[in-house]
Amino acid sequence: MANQIALFGQTGLPVGIYASFHDQTNDLIQATGAEALHIKAQAEAYAQSLELLNGIVKRSTAYVSTKKLNDADKERDHALGVVINIIIAHKTSVIASKQQAALALDAMIAPYKGISNHEKGAQTREVAGLIGVLSTEEATGYLTTLHLTEELEALVLKNAQFEVLMSGKLMEEVARTPQTDIETTELRKQLDAQYAEIVQTVNAYAIVQPTDEINGFIAQMNALITLTKRSAASVGKGGKEEEPTPETPETENGEGKTDLL
Repeated sequence: MANQIALFGQTGLPVGIYASFHDQTNDLIQATGAEALHIKAQAEAYAQSLELLNGIVKRSTAYVSTKKLNDADKERDHALGVVINIIIAHKTSVIASKQQAALALDAMIAPYKGISNHEKGAQTREVAGLIGVLSTEEATGYLTTLHLTEELEALVLKNAQFEVLMSGKLMEEVARTPQTDIETTELRKQLDAQYAEIVQTVNAYAIVQPTDEINGFIAQMNALITLTKRSAASVGKGGKEEEPTPETPETENGEGKTDLL
């Protein structure tokens, strides 16, 4: 009796075990040679579908840029706080020139107070507006009186750095979008159909034109199927496969600051 790849129902397999099974199947195909198995065209299509599946299973669940973005936002908040708080503090200065400068600047920055609690993207635009107000000739003179020139320069730098990181996060989202748009269920159906066609072809050649390569491949596949069934059974008896944790919007110190553009 000819060797045959055993039937293997994959419906209900956890995604991690499912992907691992097909990864190893693809490895066996590559090791044996698709031409030797008479499945060259099928193997290419199968590998492409598997690559898409792995893009979903192994995709990152958090943005690489998120921590850097949050750190840059905190530094910008600190720079912003120094400028605004020093102006407010000098409103009660006993030095007339400093009090006059602080009162004038306080009126200019009034619309921008509290912006450190705003959504990050909106804050970037608001800080740019504040910088514009404080860069006028009149404001520059007052800033010099309060020795805030360097502090304003630092705020300009921190806001620019944040904008660069925000652009990086946008590009990261663009890169992730094709992965998140793929429907996993449909892809699994496609992969199942391609796997079934490969098994059918190999089994047919094992009957009409058996070779050492085909028989060796079948033996390895049956061993893989047995191991995969055991892994699936272990999960069903109380083992737990780790699932990716979806990213949730992060907040800034619980104040609800988000990364919306």
